[in-house]
Amino acid sequence: MGLKAEPIHKPKIGILFVTSGWFREVGLQDPSGDTTAEVEAVARQAVQRLQDFLEPVYPGVLSSVEEARQAAGKIRQADVDGLLLSPLMWCEDQIVRAALEGLKDLPLLLWTFSPSASLPEFVSFQSMIQGSGAVCTLQLSGMLRREGYSYRSIVGHAGDEDLWRELENSTRAMAISRSLRGLRVGVLPFPCDQMSTTYVDEFDLRARYGVELRYLELERFRSTAQEIPQGEIEGMRREIEADGHKIRVDERNLTEGIKYALAMERIMGQEGIQVLAMNDVIEEMHASFGLRPCLTNPRLSDSGAVVSMEADVAAGVCMYVLRRYSGQSPFYTEAFSTDYRANALLLGHAGYHDTANADPDSPVQIVPDVEYENSDRFSGAVSFFKYRSGPVTVVNSVWDGEKLKWVIVEGESLAGPAKMDGNCHLICALDVPVKEFFRQSVESGVSQHWIVISGRHGSALSGLCEQLDIRLAAID
Repeated sequence: MGLKAEPIHKPKIGILFVTSGWFREVGLQDPSGDTTAEVEAVARQAVQRLQDFLEPVYPGVLSSVEEARQAAGKIRQADVDGLLLSPLMWCEDQIVRAALEGLKDLPLLLWTFSPSASLPEFVSFQSMIQGSGAVCTLQLSGMLRREGYSYRSIVGHAGDEDLWRELENSTRAMAISRSLRGLRVGVLPFPCDQMSTTYVDEFDLRARYGVELRYLELERFRSTAQEIPQGEIEGMRREIEADGHKIRVDERNLTEGIKYALAMERIMGQEGIQVLAMNDVIEEMHASFGLRPCLTNPRLSDSGAVVSMEADVAAGVCMYVLRRYSGQSPFYTEAFSTDYRANALLLGHAGYHDTANADPDSPVQIVPDVEYENSDRFSGAVSFFKYRSGPVTVVNSVWDGEKLKWVIVEGESLAGPAKMDGNCHLICALDVPVKEFFRQSVESGVSQHWIVISGRHGSALSGLCEQLDIRLAAID
């Protein structure tokens, strides 16, 4: 299977473009004149560009309190993820207050807009008022702060490509933040006391982010796995063969691995769980299951669900956010070893991984579970692969006692054959010296788990952390 970048959900955003009623009242702006037509044309062009990455709820350019109140009602009914407010010209406070009526709970972007990158040699009065939005943004900022609005400032002209990228990332963050409210994380079956840095405060996790934990029973998984119909087992076996995976385990172990892969899909679907934090190193799981569930279920992956090992809830939430942000399936790792000469880390981890991340030049294999093949009733069936080559972003996520904290570093997943056996892995050449990586990470206080996605996303993720109320400690 190749790298799947699923379509990124377009956020639904209320667009509040405002102008002045006073300009019209005193005759400076004829509603049928060039200034009105120019501003409305600019607004249409902006909305058309915004449609590339969001679903706009756009009630038109607002120039009166009544229009603003009607717009607020339409936006509230549309159930949007957030608001984008921009004064295209100077306008009165009361129009903006009416536009935000009943919408104070929504995240807000305040855009200081300019129609062009530069001024003409001579600026006519009408040209000046057409580009006077910055006056109003400065004016509004004080009013909004004093009235208790929380907003993020966005600045740029219509031709600024960096601006549009920032708008795309910021509005996407609004949708991600909303999706966390009510996110269900399954913990199978309880936290991992061998690695207590993976612990979170589940009350504060719910209060701050809206994330709920759901503890799942081992016996439910075991009984569900054993009740999987033979036809479903054979169907998944055919999928594995069709994907070209090399099977290096016997029928008994492959069948048992398939049962648990399907049981995972079934139970997560029943519970509405998008993140499974599996405590795979406890004696109880191995006594009950006789193996560690490690066989990739493509349908589970296609659903957008993610799986973290060792009951790491903070890492699992990070994987969920990164998947919503990037459309990719994140890769769960830890730093196995260090190559100082290559300034690289051997990153990998035992357990469940999405084969969508496999290097297309190295076929996926289904192998025994190297850690438990000599001690469990089953030797296991593990989807084993080397991660694909190319630029990557690597993120650590922990609960720091108050909130989630991310440490971010960028690098390159190196091409070449598999570097090790047993565990899925990659060789990651870092953009920073490995000594600095370890020094700053350890001084910050992290977990051993690092989540990998393809591409360089450090700058965008910095803004994402700000909007999601995640503490950021970028390594530089």
